[in-house]
Formats: sequence, C-alpha cells, structure tokens
Amino acid sequence: MKQPLKIGLICLTLLLSIIILPINLSPSTYDKAKVVFNSYGYNDSLYYVTKIYYQNELGKTSPVKKAYANDGFGKGLEEVLSFSERHGPSVAINASVFNPDKGEAYGIQMKDGEFQKEKSDLGNSWLLGSDHAGRLYSFQSRFADKEMEAKNIVNTWQGFFPLVVEGEWKNYYRSYSIPNIRIDNPRQIIMQDYYNNTYIYTFDGRTEQNSGITYTDFYHIIKNKIKYIRVAYVLDGGGSTSLVLDGRAKNDLIGTSKEKDGRKVADFIYFD
Repeated sequence: MKQPLKIGLICLTLLLSIIILPINLSPSTYDKAKVVFNSYGYNDSLYYVTKIYYQNELGKTSPVKKAYANDGFGKGLEEVLSFSERHGPSVAINASVFNPDKGEAYGIQMKDGEFQKEKSDLGNSWLLGSDHAGRLYSFQSRFADKEMEAKNIVNTWQGFFPLVVEGEWKNYYRSYSIPNIRIDNPRQIIMQDYYNNTYIYTFDGRTEQNSGITYTDFYHIIKNKIKYIRVAYVLDGGGSTSLVLDGRAKNDLIGTSKEKDGRKVADFIYFD
C-alpha cells in the first residue's frame, strides 16, 4: 500500500506544478507595471492621478522610459494613442515641447545613453533626466554636461521647469512671461517620491466643462505631499496633454478639431 501511495503523491505533485507554475510566472503578470489610476475634481475641472509603482507584486521594476515619435528622433510627430497601440505600454504620455515644422523635440535630447541633440536650442532651459534605474532629476541646460555625468543620466526630455525639488516648492514659473503659463490650462506634471514611485498629474482644460489649472492651483492640490516628493516637473501641456493607459485615452484629448486622437507630439514617457 505504501508504494502506490507514494507514486500517487508524486504524480499529484507533478500535476499541481504543471497547473500552478504557469499562473505564478505568467509573463503578462510579471512584466506589467503596477498602476493605480484615480480621477478628481478641482474648481470644476477634472484631473487624473496615475501612480506607477517602482516595483510590482512580483518584484519587477518599472523604470521611466523614453521613446520618440515613429521610433526615431526627427522622424516627425505621432499621437500618444498611436504609439501606445504599436508598442503596448501600460502607461504612455506626451513629454517634450517640440518644433512642429521640423517634427522634432526641442532642447538637449538623449535616449538610452546616446545623444540625438547635444546643445539646447531654448537657451538656459530646465531639463528632465532619468538614470538607468529610472530615477528622475531636473537641471538647467547650462549645467547639463556636469549634471548628466554626475547622475549617470541616460534619457532627457525638454519640458518647462521643476515645481518641487527635494521636498521644497519652487517658484521658477514666475519668471516666465509666456501667457499660457500664467492662466488656466491643461497640464501634464510628472512627480517622483523618494521610493522611485512615479505620479502623473494630468489636468483637463480649454473646454466648457474644464477650464484647467494654474501652478498656484497645483500647489494647493499637492501641498500636503510636497515634503514626500523628490522632484515634480512640468512637461508639455495645453493641447498636447495626453494620458493613455493600456491603449485607452483617459483624459480629454482636445488637440484641434482635426486631431480626434489627440495632438501629434515628438516624444513620450512610458512604462512597460
């Protein structure tokens, strides 16, 4: 009786391993970022907070990644929706300001450690950069060589300026004379805490239902969280503002009347 029982237990163990292992080690579960999405209201305007955890339940890290429109610098512009449909990231958003005539991003541009453009064409602007681990930093272009070497920067984006640096609110935006910076508008702001979790704040605007926000509004929205934030940085906003999760647009893609899938942009921030 003992021998058949032993053989039976071995067979049962093998059967369970065949059933259970594919479930626990499913590539779709292992590879995907852990994302939490919520919507809120502020002064009659909608905004969305997307939290991307640095690690998912199985320990897989989800660092910030960069891509260009049509898979190459200077290859024209592309909607975030189109990029997301082609590559299937968990999260994808617009990033750099860009030259619509040339179809390329402004500012110093680097992807995966290789420069596509080494000199700034926007003067002494503020850049967003990430290292190999996806840790975000903001620095001015005149110090780019030093900062990028010291922090091992491998990706850069050219937005506007930081709002939070090392837990402190910054008022750099007050020195800008661009009208859209001072009035209600759609906004795209990326933040990262001290645990490398990333937060994307996406604000609707320029419609009858949603006017958008100012940076003073944003301060009031996050003021109780500022001390926990290592960096918060303003990306391109306005009609470029696009938030796509698993291939579906989550914000109001205003663009223009001819841009039903949102405005075409030059580059993206995304998470697998």
